[in-house]
Amino acid sequence: MLEMEAKALRAQMNPHFVFNSLNSIKALMQQNQNEKGVTYLTTFSKLIRTLFNNADKKEITLYDEIETCKFYLQLEAMRFDGKFSYIVETDSIDLKAIHVPALIVQPFIENAIWHGIIPRGAGKVSLIVSKENGDVQIIIDDDGIGREVSQQNKSASGIIHESKGVNLTQSRLKLDSLLQQRKAGIKIIDKKDENGKAAGTRVIISLTEDS
Repeated sequence: MLEMEAKALRAQMNPHFVFNSLNSIKALMQQNQNEKGVTYLTTFSKLIRTLFNNADKKEITLYDEIETCKFYLQLEAMRFDGKFSYIVETDSIDLKAIHVPALIVQPFIENAIWHGIIPRGAGKVSLIVSKENGDVQIIIDDDGIGREVSQQNKSASGIIHESKGVNLTQSRLKLDSLLQQRKAGIKIIDKKDENGKAAGTRVIISLTEDS
């Protein structure tokens, strides 16, 4: 039953991911940015090839997961035309030796961009892979408006939005822990500046390294 539920959750992730990318291509077409649209579509095709290659896999290497996230970051950076910058750091970790459920990181990057950075008007997203006490940590950090202000904005506008991608990721990590009998968890930190004001969000996905 757990395997069947995990398969169903994997099947939901790709359509969600592709839908958001197609929306970005549509926006460029509407703005008559044809050259940028072609570049975007080329990167998107590489992304789709990666998704198809991993579609029937229970797990992929963390290297492939990070490469997918790089494609996504490139696409959104083109889409928003310089409104945010990003960095990817892996601390010389052998990413190919670590296996994760596919598309567990991208939804948090999407949230950082769309609900943190863009409402602020500018900012930075960091994707960092490091080791802490023997565990692998995948950190998605942004300097956006923060979850509290984001929720207030949605409430004020009458929009009730729940991130489907993030909820799916949390469900899949719980199942992964049960199926693989290994530790996997998510910690979300609301960052504050020296005056106690929201300074963005940090998400830490912790995984026990493959033995």
